[in-house]
Amino acid sequence: MPLYNTLRNKTTGETIQTTDPGRALITGKWRDIGRFKGAILRSVASRPPYFHDGSAPDLPAVIEFYNTRFNIGLADDEKADLVAFLAAL
Repeated sequence: MPLYNTLRNKTTGETIQTTDPGRALITGKWRDIGRFKGAILRSVASRPPYFHDGSAPDLPAVIEFYNTRFNIGLADDEKADLVAFLAAL
């Protein structure tokens, strides 16, 4: 990742080097450097398709993607439990 120019707080003179300023790009607040707003999972089961390109049509496809991509090794019953948990949110 590219390294942003050093960010400098004009009030305190403090500097930070970061690859991603995070929410500070939106809020302009020094304390928000490196902070991120995570995705909300409430009612996730009612919002298919998933991923930025819609490539996962349902929650089982999402679970399978991550299980394969990161070699998690979930058993079929564990996958079903995870889908049920996400559907309950």
